[in-house]
Amino acid sequence: MEKKIKKKPGRKRIAFTDEQLEEIKYLSGLGVSETSIAHKMGISLSTIARRKREKGKFDTVLKEGKIKAVAEVSNALFDSATGRNGNPPNVSAQIFFLKNRGEGVASWSDVQKIENTFSLDNVLTEAKNRMKSISSATDNYIEGEKLDIKELEAKEHFPANKEDTKISDESAISSPKPITDSIERK
Repeated sequence: MEKKIKKKPGRKRIAFTDEQLEEIKYLSGLGVSETSIAHKMGISLSTIARRKREKGKFDTVLKEGKIKAVAEVSNALFDSATGRNGNPPNVSAQIFFLKNRGEGVASWSDVQKIENTFSLDNVLTEAKNRMKSISSATDNYIEGEKLDIKELEAKEHFPANKEDTKISDESAISSPKPITDSIERK
């Protein structure tokens, strides 16, 4: 009897030819996503991720393509910024180059840092003070009784007339007209 050899479970390992690796290098240099590269090569995205983790030839090819493209573009940007391409130097290219050189190399930066400093204690204290002023206006309030608006207006908690609330600027905001009940009753 013939002895059967057990096969390993799963798909057969994909081996890339040199032509396929050059195509992957070219596509990664163009900025094509790894998902699109996987689709073009007929493999899954998990295969690309697995091959990158192996740190073998596949990972090197992907990185080389990206590095080559970045080098070509940065050289063209430098030539445009300095005028080495035969044209006058491009100021926009100079600014872009200086802003993106990295921290520590140049003090040019396009990053804006906004710092807000406030104390939570101050915010809470101000809120408590506002609550105290409101509660002092309603000290005479007894559960079930109505507040006397005239009394509150007299204590200057609420303005009594429109002149107290007007903005002195010429572009004063006009207050809305009062809504009147125009329903006729029979």
